[in-house]
Formats: sequence, C-alpha cells, structure tokens
Amino acid sequence: MFGLQHGFHGFHGFHGFNGFDGGAQRGAAIPALQSSTQALLHAAGTAPVSPAGVTPLASNAPANMARWSPDIRALLLQSSFSARLGWSMDTAGTQVTVTWDGAAIWQVDRPTPATTATQAGLVRNYVDQRPDRSNEILSQLGPFDAFFGIILGLSGARNLKTYELLGHVQALAGLATMMPKHLFACRRPDEVDTRILPLIPTPGHGSYPSAHAAQAFAMAEVMAALIRATPGFYPDTETRVDLMFRQAHRIAVNRTVAGVHFPMDSAVGALLGLQIGRGLVGLMTGKTTQRATVGFDPNAAPAADFLYDTFAKSDVDLAPKPGTATPADPLFGWLWAAALAEFGGLSAGGV
Repeated sequence: MFGLQHGFHGFHGFHGFNGFDGGAQRGAAIPALQSSTQALLHAAGTAPVSPAGVTPLASNAPANMARWSPDIRALLLQSSFSARLGWSMDTAGTQVTVTWDGAAIWQVDRPTPATTATQAGLVRNYVDQRPDRSNEILSQLGPFDAFFGIILGLSGARNLKTYELLGHVQALAGLATMMPKHLFACRRPDEVDTRILPLIPTPGHGSYPSAHAAQAFAMAEVMAALIRATPGFYPDTETRVDLMFRQAHRIAVNRTVAGVHFPMDSAVGALLGLQIGRGLVGLMTGKTTQRATVGFDPNAAPAADFLYDTFAKSDVDLAPKPGTATPADPLFGWLWAAALAEFGGLSAGGV
C-alpha cells in the first residue's frame, strides 16, 4: 500500500471532531452541541463584531502548519514534493529517468523477459521463509514506521512529530514510484510463475520498482540524518544508523518472501528511495547528500539477488557525509524542527 493514507489523508472527513472518540460519540455530539449552544447564545448579546478585535493570521507562515490538521499538512507537503519530481522514458521504452529539480537522479533499465524468468527462480527460493516472516509481511501492508521507531526508542507519548515525519516520508517515497511503475509496466512474479503462489494478494500496480523498498530506504535515510543531527542523544548513533538501513533491507526482502516482488524490484526501489530520502533531507535542512544520477541495469546480472552486504550496503550512507547546499522548503523545515525538538531540543548539526 502507498499514498496519502500514510500522510493521514484518510481522516480528511473528520475535521472538527478531534475532541471525541469513536464514530458513535461523534454522531451523538452533533445534536447535543447544537441544543447546548443554542440555549446559551442569547447571553452573548446582539452587538456586531468589532473589526479591531479580529487579528489576522500571518500569511504564508510555516508556523501555521501547527494549526492545520495532519491530513492537510500531508497535502501541502505532497504539493511541494511533487513540484520537484519529473519522469521521462526513452523512445525505445527501455529506460526511465527520474529528475529532481530538473536534474537526473535515477536512471534505470527495463528487465528483459529472460531476466524476469531468471528472477522468478530467485523468488521461489524465498518461499520457505514465509513461516518465519509472515507476521512481519502482514504488519507491513500499511504504514511500517513502528519498525524504525523501535530501533530508535520512539514513543507515541513524546515523538508524535517524528512519527508524523516518518509517515510523510513513506507516503512521498511511495508516490515517487508510481509513475516509473506505470512507465515500465512490469509483471508481478505470480504472473510469470504460478508456483510462486504469493502469501498476500498481488497489488494492483506494476512490480518494478518496489514501492516498499523505496519507502523503507527513504525512511532510513531521513532518520539517519535526524539522529545525526542530535549528537549526544544516543550513545551508539552509528550502530543505530546501520540498523535502520538493515531494517529497510529486511522490509524490502519481505516483499520477495511474500511472492509479490522480484529481488531486482527491491534493488531499483532502494536506489530510488535513497535518492528521494536525500532530497527530502535537503528540503528539511537546506543540505542534501543526494548523489549524481544512480543507475541500474538488471540485465547485466539477471541472477543477482538483493543482498545487503553485496548491494545495499555499498549504496547507503553508513558513514556521515557532508551536506551540499540546496534550497530548503519552509514547510518541510517546520516538520523537521518539530521532530528535532522531541529529542530534547538538541541543536541540529550537519546532515
């Protein structure tokens, strides 16, 4: 699953009812509030409102983000994010390029039928892991921010904005995969080999690249930057950074275990997610470690699996890297600052 449900868009219809728990209470509250307030309004008098008492809000102010509901913040961040992204496909229909602010950041080739057939054999090899991973696979059908939160000791009582940040990153990285999926239009494993018999229903969009891989690696990239921006908060910062990326890898591989993704899907998804995560850090901090165009041709090594030590580890930012100046976005900056404040208000360092 992907999309604005990770950014709380699913709650758009419940504005104004945050003080009530449960749909039944909301329904009962409407007539109760009406009768109560109508009985009291006579005491407010009939004098017109004085313009002197109307204080306008600051226009175009990032601080207003605190006033908006989470689903509206999601829509605003999506609008800013989408303006940065671009897609194109070559005339042969075999290569897709993703751009960020007009510059290419991801350029990937389409798998051939021979490569796809070889990859199907790899998917079958993962089937015996389903008993051990089925709980994880089912838990990761929707938002999977908790799998990162547990590594960082996050709590809903003190890290609401950090969890919101993770949710937005998951939503936006998933969004970034949808057009490449459409352009490539690659079949899912169970369409190629009936013996795969997926553990879960096959999603209704293309297989290549994997959105789960893109989301997980983007989330790991952003959280790595966040915890490095709070030096001293964790005594084992770089160990946690490593575990964040290993968790991202496991989430991606779980989709192959489930039978809905080829390993090559995760490889290209991870590369895209890392670039998206770096770009998001740039929007939040004014510094980015986004790399020049990363590329991948699955046909160069059709039997290649998606292994952490031989693929993912060479592409993730396991060592702190200096950030490059980039235009920051005030709305993303507001959310970043709110998340940082949950780590004891420690000063933000580099990315």
